Amino acid sequence: MEYNPEFLSQCFLHTLSPQPEPRRAAESKLTELADHPNYALAVLRLVAEPSINEQIRHAAAVNFKNHLRSRWAPSPDSSFTPILDAEKDQIKILIVTLMLSSTPLVQSQLSESLSLIGKHDFPKSWPTLLPELVSNLRAASQSNDYASINGILGTANSIFKKFRYQYKTNDLLLDLKYCLDNFSAPLLEMFLRTTALIDSMVSSGGGSPVTLKPLFESQRLCCRIFFSLNFQELPEFFEDHMKEWMAEFKKYLTTGYPVLESSAEGLGVVDELRAAVCENISLYMEKNEEEFKDYLNDFAQAVWTLLGNVSQSSSRDSLAVTAIKFLTTVSTSVHHTLFAVDGVIPQICQSIVIPNVRLRDEDEELFEMNYIEFIRRDMEGSDIDTRRRIACELLKGIATNYKQQVISIVSVQIQNLLTSYAANPAAQWKDKDCAIYLVVSLSAKKAGGTSVSTDLVDVQSFFASVIVPELQSQDVNAFPMLKAGALKFFTMFRNQIPKTLVLQLFPYLIQFLGAESNVVHSYAASCIEKLLLVKDEGGRSRYTSADVAPNLLVLMNNLFTALRFPESEENQYIMKSIMRVLGVAEITPEIAGPCIAGLTSILAEVCKNPKNPIFNHYLFESVAVLVRRACERDISLIPSFEASLFPRLQEILGNDVTEFLPYAFQLLAQLVELNRPPISDTYMEIFKLLLSPDSWNRNSNVPALVRLLQAFLEKAPEKVTQEGRLAQVLGIFNRLVSAPSTDEQGFYVLNSVIEKLEYGAIAPYVGHIWNALFSRLQSKRTVKFIKSLLVFMSLFLVKHGSANLVDSMNAVQAGIFLAILEQFLIPNLKLITGRIEVKLVSVASIRLICESPSLLDAGAVRHWGKMLDSIVTLLSRPEEDRVGDEPEMPDIAENAGYTAAFVNLYNAGKKEEDPLKDIKDPKEFLAASLVKLSALSPGKFPQIINENLDPANQAILLQICSTYNCPIV
Repeated sequence: MEYNPEFLSQCFLHTLSPQPEPRRAAESKLTELADHPNYALAVLRLVAEPSINEQIRHAAAVNFKNHLRSRWAPSPDSSFTPILDAEKDQIKILIVTLMLSSTPLVQSQLSESLSLIGKHDFPKSWPTLLPELVSNLRAASQSNDYASINGILGTANSIFKKFRYQYKTNDLLLDLKYCLDNFSAPLLEMFLRTTALIDSMVSSGGGSPVTLKPLFESQRLCCRIFFSLNFQELPEFFEDHMKEWMAEFKKYLTTGYPVLESSAEGLGVVDELRAAVCENISLYMEKNEEEFKDYLNDFAQAVWTLLGNVSQSSSRDSLAVTAIKFLTTVSTSVHHTLFAVDGVIPQICQSIVIPNVRLRDEDEELFEMNYIEFIRRDMEGSDIDTRRRIACELLKGIATNYKQQVISIVSVQIQNLLTSYAANPAAQWKDKDCAIYLVVSLSAKKAGGTSVSTDLVDVQSFFASVIVPELQSQDVNAFPMLKAGALKFFTMFRNQIPKTLVLQLFPYLIQFLGAESNVVHSYAASCIEKLLLVKDEGGRSRYTSADVAPNLLVLMNNLFTALRFPESEENQYIMKSIMRVLGVAEITPEIAGPCIAGLTSILAEVCKNPKNPIFNHYLFESVAVLVRRACERDISLIPSFEASLFPRLQEILGNDVTEFLPYAFQLLAQLVELNRPPISDTYMEIFKLLLSPDSWNRNSNVPALVRLLQAFLEKAPEKVTQEGRLAQVLGIFNRLVSAPSTDEQGFYVLNSVIEKLEYGAIAPYVGHIWNALFSRLQSKRTVKFIKSLLVFMSLFLVKHGSANLVDSMNAVQAGIFLAILEQFLIPNLKLITGRIEVKLVSVASIRLICESPSLLDAGAVRHWGKMLDSIVTLLSRPEEDRVGDEPEMPDIAENAGYTAAFVNLYNAGKKEEDPLKDIKDPKEFLAASLVKLSALSPGKFPQIINENLDPANQAILLQICSTYNCPIV
């Protein structure tokens, strides 16, 4: 691309325009230019032009970074044109110098760009980077140019981050050694030099916040690099120089810097450095305990003292959390005896745990202003460590070795807090909240289940005396944080609360759905939803439709009403509760009507702007479970459901609401399957759309489209065979099976064709089917494809006979059946899993060796024996290896989003059908089939078995035949 800075400058200027027309035109032009060679280089040179306005250069730097992200190393299926190697080389020559000479705004973007390149190229394809950074670091150090120093350290920090949390491999260790060899010494030099500058400024009183801040930032970056370089193992250089590092680390934890700490901003800078130091000493405590032990006592005392001086301000949360984490690590180590000294555990509880567990003004503000984030931190245990949670983790750590002491001390603290509350409930409600939080947070989950237990209190007694009064409060809006804590306790200990008491409290839970607080009505909805999942011994649900029935109408009304509260219009906890209740309750027409009306009304709103994927998933699951349970119970409801749903589904299809298309196709499949033939014209219009090749262009829609196609094959097979539709269906199969990403879906289509249609309708196309399968087998063979092929061949055999299977295959290529049998079927039979699949494949294989002339021929004796050996291997595998657990509805992950991935609707799932209902036990079928065969040729098969079966399988076969009283001989 020809370098024209003026033209590019104008384009980037227009991308900043508040007017949509010039902005879109400029963005479109830049997108077009991005495909040209040397575009990135041209943009980088524009960024380097000092005469250009800084806003334009910043916009260009952002564009450059995003361009590199998508084109430096695009994925194989990406549509972006990759940057050419010659252009990459030029960029790598220019970018370091340019980054160091840029203004802070542009420098941060170029530093990120450099890190993106480094992620792919460093160090193997960019060996000059580290020497260049070290050279520039030493030059900047000589002139005390901390803008450049921090730019270099920030870049080094970014490229070294890959050494954190990655699995230790030879390649990673080689890269790490290269970085250690080149950067360990310069890092220590820089760290000590900056320390000396700070000490000099502080001791002379000459330092100002402006001069000290960049120095502290430099030290923080050095600490983060220290963390990365030490993460995998203790490097020799750092072990040799541990004394120097640890002396400075301790100094930063114990020294005050009033010049900086007198302002909130300056205090934040110092706290960030101290937090980085705490992370480093925690790392050494975890991974290098033996080498670190001589420093441990001093650091434990320093951190303890530091925590005593850290205020409850949210701005100091990061330091408090990392410092408490260090003490937690010590508490679970072999050096836990530090906590055994008299008075230490009570002091920790009094001075560290309780103050950090008590609610702060910031917590109340978050509760009121951002309920989603509050719940994420409080109920769901987000990846953000809160002071409350980490303080309780410290107690858990100490309890690892001093359980009785912790229980005794915390139990007394809980009682004191409750006594304080009882003396003045209105003023001391936070004490009760603190007591409840301690019990909940210090509970332990029992192995292998959802139950939790605690030794701090008697759960049922605590529930009755502390929690129930909150639940039975007449005013659902009074002390909302206390109500939320009580509901959380109820949810956590739901398995231990007697059913009779829960049923008495159920109306109160329903009342809380009307609470104004978003957190309270969310917790109430979540509590109801989790209660309905409780299982008793034997896996039986504790709460049934009969338990829900007395309150069902008011419960559903309150759930839907709760969705009208401000900010709860798309409340995922309420919608999940609706889904769960509909899955348990008996759905009468009186319930079904208002529910389908309410759900479709919500669907109409979210179609306008889908923005909450979790809420929307539970919305569609709610629709699916309502359709399934209401219409299966009363098919007369189907027309009214169709009348409610069709306008919404047509809106999704007509407006191409991409996020909802897979859901719409799955709901349509469900409705088709519920219908009785003949299928209406409305559905046949959808079938016509389904057969259009354009409908299959998006891979994310494929599983749902296949699901819908299977429904039509089941409910309207006669329509499929008319007007050339079968050829179109098989064209879809051919398209899907040719690609590894969709071949399994192709087999689902093909299996439905084989299962639902008569052989006369299929026969003209069978040759084309085998050609497509053999072509794929030859070009892109995978284990998944071979397993799917074996299942298909088995289904073909049981539905249309072994003769049609063998003859149709050999018609494509003479003798190919035995070749496929020997190369693929016999070796891979043992890989089949799934109850129905194992039964289908084993029965089909038994019929093949007992009925097919091609295998009973004298020339196929070896094939026959090897096939039987594989059948016995398959049937002898333990039941748990062959049969998967019945799937339960999975929770949708919190990080779920609208991506290219398909999301399955559990409640609209296709029911697995057993094509061999008459055969109960494939082992019995094997024994009986072999006896019949032996009767036709006495004495022939024992010899074949002895020659071809593995000795272990011979014994298993004899045991099978003995079990079913079917001797082979």
